[in-house]
Amino acid sequence: MGHVGAHEWLGAMYDYGLGTRPSRRLAFTHYKIAADARQPGAEYHVGVFYYLGRAVPRDYGMAVQWLRKSASHGDYTAIYWLGQCYLHGWAVAGNRKKGFRLLLAAANKRVIEAQYAVGVCYERGQGVRSDPKKAFRWFLKAAKRGCQDAARSLARLYECGNGTALNRRRAEYWYKRGS
Repeated sequence: MGHVGAHEWLGAMYDYGLGTRPSRRLAFTHYKIAADARQPGAEYHVGVFYYLGRAVPRDYGMAVQWLRKSASHGDYTAIYWLGQCYLHGWAVAGNRKKGFRLLLAAANKRVIEAQYAVGVCYERGQGVRSDPKKAFRWFLKAAKRGCQDAARSLARLYECGNGTALNRRRAEYWYKRGS
């Protein structure tokens, strides 16, 4: 009947297997119809499908194109993925500072993956000056929300006393949460 929002929902149903067998190909088809009609959530999903190579060949250029569209509509998860593209130079000129700024914007809007990624940037000095204390704070935010990678990173910092006081008991606690 031409309802583009229904295509976005059908894409999600096929993508996540909600009430039907999962089918990445059908998910992409429906997401693409909705994305072509400027639905931000569908634009985001099409971008991620290209980024990961799901149901379509991996194409960072197409991923960036769709993620930019979704980000322009204020989708902070798309901004996170776009930040990753800039940080690593995938289909855009490598600009780690811009990548970090995009990740930080998404992290400040509570995108859990971005919170972890900002911690990684502070720990490694990617796009920003290395700062173990700030890395610790971002890992803690993401770990408290259930990010296992952040929990393991947090445990490592506790174990080494990097960015925080050495605390083996807390290290053990976060290692368990990260497994």
